[in-house]
Amino acid sequence: MKLMIVDDEQLEREVLTMIIKRHNFGVSQFFEAQNGADAVTLAKQEQMDLVLMDIKMPVMDGLTAAEIIKQEIPHCRVVFLTAYDERDFVDQTIGADDYLLKPAHPEDIRQALIKYIPVVSDANSQYPEMTSEHDDISKTVEYIEQNLHKELNLEILSGFVHLNGQYLSRLFKRKTGFTITQYITMRRLEKAKHLLDHTTHTISEISDKCGFTEPNYFARVFKKNEGVTPSQYQQQAIAARKKKLNSFGRFLM
Repeated sequence: MKLMIVDDEQLEREVLTMIIKRHNFGVSQFFEAQNGADAVTLAKQEQMDLVLMDIKMPVMDGLTAAEIIKQEIPHCRVVFLTAYDERDFVDQTIGADDYLLKPAHPEDIRQALIKYIPVVSDANSQYPEMTSEHDDISKTVEYIEQNLHKELNLEILSGFVHLNGQYLSRLFKRKTGFTITQYITMRRLEKAKHLLDHTTHTISEISDKCGFTEPNYFARVFKKNEGVTPSQYQQQAIAARKKKLNSFGRFLM
């Protein structure tokens, strides 16, 4: 079984790979692509069996890539990672076998993929590289993903995986390239951007849902990383949604 993860965000690809490996799916080879055009090329070269693909990507979007992949490789399954307001587009796409709403919970990912790929009983016999270290990092990442709205720190995480805090900190940095604090902040900001993009929650509500201690701190961190305030980002998202709806309306006429 060959599986490809397609997303223009490297962190998203890494998180999905960790989650899938954690659940012992019978995947013999993992592949990655950062846009639809690369995905089409790689899918044809490797005769891919399953593709997890984002929709909004540069060069070629996921909808276009999926249709081409399904035409070239009829047996290949395509599962979209999509925002709530993109479901109508997915439902009308020839290449869609299934979709997951972002941000996808690890259990939702497992339930979606189990329909297409088997689970193996002994992960280590299939994946020699899946050492106990990888398992510890996967557990840590899953815990973070499921608890972004709660307090997260090294003490809590090391207690969850039953490891010394300093050891977990060094291991996490070596395996992911990020400190635990950096990773938590990035994932919280990704969740915040998703909520700003696709909901009408207030800035205060989004701050709370993403685990920031208070809205002013959230605003400072967001602007430092994104270059705009949460309010400015939200206004840009609203304008983009209106433009997309207008374009979709003209398409249906």
